[in-house]
Amino acid sequence: MLNFPSARCLGTRKAISLELNDILKQLVELQRLDSGLDDLEKHKKKFSTDIAAIDANVQVLKNQLQNDKKTLEDLVKQRKTLEIETGTLDSHIAKYIKQQNDVKNSEQVTALGQEIDKSKKEKAQAEDKIMEILLQEDEQKIVIKTSTAKLSEAENQAVKDKADIQTRINDCDKALADKKTERGTQLTKVEEPYNRGYENMRAKGKKIVVSYITEDNNCSGCNMNVAPQMLHEIRKKDAIINCQCGRYLYIKD
Repeated sequence: MLNFPSARCLGTRKAISLELNDILKQLVELQRLDSGLDDLEKHKKKFSTDIAAIDANVQVLKNQLQNDKKTLEDLVKQRKTLEIETGTLDSHIAKYIKQQNDVKNSEQVTALGQEIDKSKKEKAQAEDKIMEILLQEDEQKIVIKTSTAKLSEAENQAVKDKADIQTRINDCDKALADKKTERGTQLTKVEEPYNRGYENMRAKGKKIVVSYITEDNNCSGCNMNVAPQMLHEIRKKDAIINCQCGRYLYIKD
């Protein structure tokens, strides 16, 4: 329980009650301003989160485009490897045909003929695979074109959306500056030691510092029951009473 210093006592219970009532009103008004500041900070944080989400979405599309391009690069590498292979098989076939013309032994002619057939078969398979990859390359180019268009559209939209959000952030910053100025003025109106006590509780993370008594006689800040003796003291208005949680207590008119 915080009592006024005797030096500030005005001599009558009515005068003390009026002064205490004014202090509570000033504290409630200070808390109202702080609630507004908290809401503005919350909005600003959400705006920053929205910008991060926009950037993340664009990055996903960028990654997808990179993956699509990598897929095309891999297909091109496979095709070029097969083209080199078919060139090598052509060389082998030409060599076997020349050797076949040079030998007289029928067994060697037959063996070379088998090698020629084997090489021609492998070449045909490689060429079929090349054609298949060429079709896949064409399809992948269409995929890349689509991914590029999606990314471009998303980037353009992101610029617009982020500009709109930044405008809101700027408005929020202006409102915060105005509210902080108003809060500073209001804080000077609250007498010692209540302004200091209020600030200490805010510094400890309490968003609600001034709590009203609920219909169930509980502190609206911590929901703990307020003892009858404390309720009696609050109603007498001889002093400003603190809840067990540290919050200033008052009864709504």
